[in-house]
This record gives sequence, C-alpha cells and structure tokens, in this order.
Amino acid sequence: MTRELNHIKSEKIELKKLNWHDAQTLAKPIRISVFIQEQYVPEAEEWDDEDSSSLHIIVIKNGETVATARLTENGKIGRMAVLKGYRKQGIGSMMLAELIKVAKQRKLSEIKLWSQTHAQDFYKKHGFIAKGDEFLDAGIPHIEMRL
Repeated sequence: MTRELNHIKSEKIELKKLNWHDAQTLAKPIRISVFIQEQYVPEAEEWDDEDSSSLHIIVIKNGETVATARLTENGKIGRMAVLKGYRKQGIGSMMLAELIKVAKQRKLSEIKLWSQTHAQDFYKKHGFIAKGDEFLDAGIPHIEMRL
C-alpha cells in the first residue's frame, strides 16, 4: 500500500517590536486597509498622538507584513489589525500575547482595550473582562475591556 504524503509548506512568522518611527511604513498600509478602507474609519480619526509614544508590533509572514497592533504608555492595547487574508490563523492571538507580556514586564497594574463588540469573545479567551456599556468609536460599536 502506497501512502501519499502531504507536504506542509514551511511558514516563517516574524514578530517585531518597534517604535513608531521604525514601524509606521509597515503599520500604516495595514491600518489603512483594515480600518479606513474596510471599516470606513475616517482617516482623521485613525492617526493620533498615541502612535509616537506607543510600542508597535508588526507581524511579517513569509516576507509580507500582515498585521499590527500597539501598546500605549498607559497600558491600552489598540489599533490591532490583521489583513483579511491572514485572519483566523492565530496572528492576532500572537500579537495580543506579546503585548500582554510587555505590559506585565512594565509592571502595569491593568491592561485595557476597546474591543469592537463582534471581537469580544476573542479578547475574553485571553482573560479580558468587559466593563461598562457599549459605545460608538468611529461609528463602530465597542466595549471597554480590562485584564
């Protein structure tokens, strides 16, 4: 009996922690694609002063930049975006776990984020708990969550 072996393509995933100066050329196209083009966030609301003081995570998969997120100095995780073709592959969880690790290394007593309401279960799996009432941010329903 002959068995056919399925060859699994080796995938290289690289996670970079960068300041905004070094991250922006990689992060901006992802945030434009996900937030401005897909979710219709007004461009003026996407860019803020928090970028320059935040730690940014960039995920590169097989040479292509596919995801980004940030951690502000006061412990807020945000601007988490994964390009459409790369969702549901664990990339968001990898970024979130790294940002939680960094926040703990910084000895932050609490980590917070504003979750789009459809993404609450994702954050709950990582230990976040919803606080308060649903609200709109850039016209999109959100809920504050904390760890």
